[in-house]
Amino acid sequence: METSDKILIYDDDCPLCAAYTSAFVKTGLLTTEGRKSFTALSPELLHSINWQRSINEIPLLDPATKQVWYGIDALLEILGQKCALIKTIGRVRPINWFLKKLYSFISYNRKVIVAVKTSPLKVDCTPSFNIFYRVFFLAIFLLVNTLLILPVHQHLLTQLPGYTLSLTQLLGLHAGMVVLNCMLALFLPKRTALEYLGQVNMLTLVTNLLLIPLVFTDAYIQPGNWVNYGYLILVSIVFFHEFFRRMIFANMLDRYWVVLTINLACVLGLCICLFIPFY
Repeated sequence: METSDKILIYDDDCPLCAAYTSAFVKTGLLTTEGRKSFTALSPELLHSINWQRSINEIPLLDPATKQVWYGIDALLEILGQKCALIKTIGRVRPINWFLKKLYSFISYNRKVIVAVKTSPLKVDCTPSFNIFYRVFFLAIFLLVNTLLILPVHQHLLTQLPGYTLSLTQLLGLHAGMVVLNCMLALFLPKRTALEYLGQVNMLTLVTNLLLIPLVFTDAYIQPGNWVNYGYLILVSIVFFHEFFRRMIFANMLDRYWVVLTINLACVLGLCICLFIPFY
């Protein structure tokens, strides 16, 4: 089925949504007119879609028939015009179920991932709060962050002068930080607590991902301590910038500054502990 006359409607305050819909235009899957933001959509077309569903699942609208596809079905409709096999495979029940769950996992947590507030001049497309997908998000990326500690310890930290911890000790400090943040979250309203834990989780993931180039460099090239320390200083600058940006997004900075102060103090304490011998 052709999609050239259809309109994919995206959240223009979501960098993820803007990026992949823009890719559809660049690859010819959509025309320039076939990609519109919620803000730029006419009231007539806006009334043609299910608003509550649209903030959670990106809609693809056929203006002529008023038919609307949502989420994975919309993406399969677009991709299927170039390769019908993609749509056929994507509609197989077990595969379609998995794709929809994966889509929901990303969609319900997209604001946590990008931490961008909606501009007052744009339509607010913030997804519904879904506690299942938020807790699942926290569990998945806690596992990912824990696994990333292994190469960081083996290929990066052990190369630094003064580093004395074993992998078990480092994992113990990591577990301590996780427990501390969970305890701090107990003093917050439930939704704020999950927002706080989500931002801390993403901040840790961003930091670990930034360390990966240095991990590979140290594993195969070993450029020297000055490169390691210079890169770590840059990562630290990004960390603190992201920390305050994300906590402002989560509305934590004014009302819960004590929680943030304790968190930052423990982060600094963790960094100091990396180079203190444990006996």
